[in-house]
Amino acid sequence: MDTKKFAMNYGAALGLVLVAIAFIMWSIGADDKQSIIPALLNNGITIAFIAYAVIQYRDINNNGFISYSESLKLGTTVAFFSSIILAFYQFIYISYLDPNALSEIMRITEQAMLESNPEISDEELDMALEMTGKFMQPHWMMIMGMLGGTFMGFLYSLIISIFVKKEDPTLIA
Repeated sequence: MDTKKFAMNYGAALGLVLVAIAFIMWSIGADDKQSIIPALLNNGITIAFIAYAVIQYRDINNNGFISYSESLKLGTTVAFFSSIILAFYQFIYISYLDPNALSEIMRITEQAMLESNPEISDEELDMALEMTGKFMQPHWMMIMGMLGGTFMGFLYSLIISIFVKKEDPTLIA
């Protein structure tokens, strides 16, 4: 199996697992409480899944060998495909499942700005909220989710690749 198809399969599986977790958190109302647990759970599963995918590819499809760069590329690609699926879920969530989510995020953002800078003028607050509002549209959030998920997958893969790489001794000579 070629690397791209392998990464797509594992990325799709990871994306569906993360969507299932997000849906469960939404169903039980855990996403409204601003808990750190969903973020830790998502990051832990992402790291474990990327590591598992790279090890599987190394051991099954690559004769037990993988270079650092191949591992980095594979892990980042898995994260990219999973972030596409998660971004589509986020778009559906914001557009259909909880259309009030954006206004709630803006309300929380306004409170945080006022708490961090009580001296802020009304004009500065309005301008900051207007800029924030421009990027809080579903399509922008989808794009930023894909970029953010891929970037985090890249960072995780940088570290994971250190531990899972196994150079082929016949290629080194």
